This record gives sequence, structure tokens and C-alpha cells, in this order.
Amino acid sequence: MTAEHDELALDELQSLVSDWRSESLKIGFTCGAFDLLHAGHVHYLKTARSLCDRLVVAVNSDRSVRTYKNPLRPVIAERHRMSLVTALACVDAVTLMDDIRPARLIETLKPEIYIKGGDYSIEGLKSATLVEAYGGKCVVVPIEHEISSSEILRRIGELSLYAAPEQPRARRGAPIAFLDRDGTLITNEPFLNDPAKVKIRPGVGEGLRALQDGGFRLVVVTNQQGLGLGYFDYDTFIAVNSAMLKQLALFGVAISKFYFCPHSLADGCDCRKPGSKLFENALRDFHSRASECVAIGDMPSDAAAAERAGCKTILITDGRPPAFDNEVSTFTEAVDLILKGCSTR
Repeated sequence: MTAEHDELALDELQSLVSDWRSESLKIGFTCGAFDLLHAGHVHYLKTARSLCDRLVVAVNSDRSVRTYKNPLRPVIAERHRMSLVTALACVDAVTLMDDIRPARLIETLKPEIYIKGGDYSIEGLKSATLVEAYGGKCVVVPIEHEISSSEILRRIGELSLYAAPEQPRARRGAPIAFLDRDGTLITNEPFLNDPAKVKIRPGVGEGLRALQDGGFRLVVVTNQQGLGLGYFDYDTFIAVNSAMLKQLALFGVAISKFYFCPHSLADGCDCRKPGSKLFENALRDFHSRASECVAIGDMPSDAAAAERAGCKTILITDGRPPAFDNEVSTFTEAVDLILKGCSTR
């Protein structure tokens, strides 16, 4: 239920509260500036609403905020602050409070519960005795989020000291070395979900550095159906990649981008290899010519996807004797073949 009006005058609010009370509804009341509405405010108001049947919120006027905070506040004008509070589903009525303290509103409305945020204590509430005198109750909602409007303003001020960094110029047209991940760059572990198990394969670090020095962008293209099947989540997928990047960084290797498909074969998507969508996306993003790019993988689906995109391809057999012109035994051989400019299928 959202607030019934953007702003209620005191007599209108009295009438509304009287109607609610005739229905035996418990009235909760709170107040504040709500300048730069944030997650802490929302948690506190949602909790306040859970303690009563109807929640009334008094928003401090601009004049009162300047008086009790500082003459440069609020950042947001009262009409906008009221509009934001009104939009919250946990708030039933909103009124403007020009006084610094809510005593007049409390005396008029006599809410069953007076609620404040966790930066207060019951002992520190000046209106507590007033509420308790007519049989009401005071509640302080513990702080859930360590955030405040003042901290947000401090952070904004801090960030404003920095000029936005220039965007790096893209190496337009640079050839791409498309790299399968599992079984090609790192040891194949089915549905890998443990960064501690990441191990780059022999020759990969040196080979990628040689490709990089040779002018190739390094782009990982990988099927990750474990995401769609629920074997691991996106945070785990990124953590595994980060573990690989840390190992590659020892060789001065920088991966330009990861392109991945989270779908299973049953999903019938265009991005899962042997589909070529991921390759086509990378070619577009980096303005590269497919005929100048090459893919290194260990599965026929890697080769099929690259070829559909118009790229050359090399498959690593990992010990099995190579049977085709585009097959080699090791990653090092694949890199040597690429850098020598030998034709690949």
C-alpha cells in the first residue's frame, strides 16, 4: 500500500488517523529528513511498517533541516523528498514537519508506536516521555546498512576530485587469437567450480605471451553450461577465470575479453559452440577481419564454430597423434604454427 496523498495537512492527517483507529488499526509514526534516500532508510521504514498496521511519516521541511543539520542541507528539496517517501509501499501517509522535533505531531496523533532509526537510543529520544505518558510505545530499529546521506555526500565529494580517465584507443583491425578455456588453456575439470583447482596447461603462459607480442588480441571463447545447469554461479565462474588470469599474469599475459555461453545443448542457442555467435560478436567488437584471426581449441566444436565465423583453426590433440593438417600435439606447437604464418584450415 502506498501513501494516499503526496502531502497531508495536519487536519487531513488527523481525520485519516481517526478513520484508521475506528477500524482498530495500530498507528506507527516516524520522522526524518530522508535526504538522499538510501538503503538504510528503506530498511528502517519497512521494519517500522512491520510493527504497525499503518505507518505515518513526517518529512522535515527544508527550513527545519537547515536548522538542525546545517545551513547547506538538505541536498534534495522537501517536495522531492516527500515524493520519494510517498512512493514507498511501506508508507501509508506522509506529512511535512516544519518543527525540529515531532512533539506537536505526536501530541495530536498519539500514535501507538513511535519509531526511530538505530542511530538513536530509547533513552536519547526526547519525545519518549511524551509517548509513554499516553500509553504509547517507543521502538528503535537497529541499523542494517552502514550508509548515511552524509557518507554519500562525502563519497561524491571524494569522487569529484578525479577527472574521468580517457578510454584506451582500440587497436582497430588487430587479429584475434580465439582461445578455448577448459582443456586448452587450463586442465579440464568437469564443471569447474573451485578456483584452487585451476592450473594452466604446459606451454600456455609462454605461448600466449608470444602471440600477444606478435600482435594478437587474446580472447577467450568458452561454453559454460554449468551456469545454466546450476553447477556453479556467475561469481564462481568469474573467480575461476580470475585464478587463471593471476597465473597468466606471471607471464605478462593480458586477456582482452571473455565471451561465454551459459546455456546447455537443450537450450538451442546461437552462442554455444559449434555456433559462431560469440566469435562474430568479438570480431565486431574489435573490428577484426575473420580471415586474419585464428582459434585454438581441443574439441571439434571449437573448430566448427571458428570456421563458421570465417576464422582459421588449430586443434590440440593432447597426446593423440594428429590426424589432420590443423591438428598439433601441444599448445606450443599451435603457437609456433600461427607465428610462422603456416596455413591452417
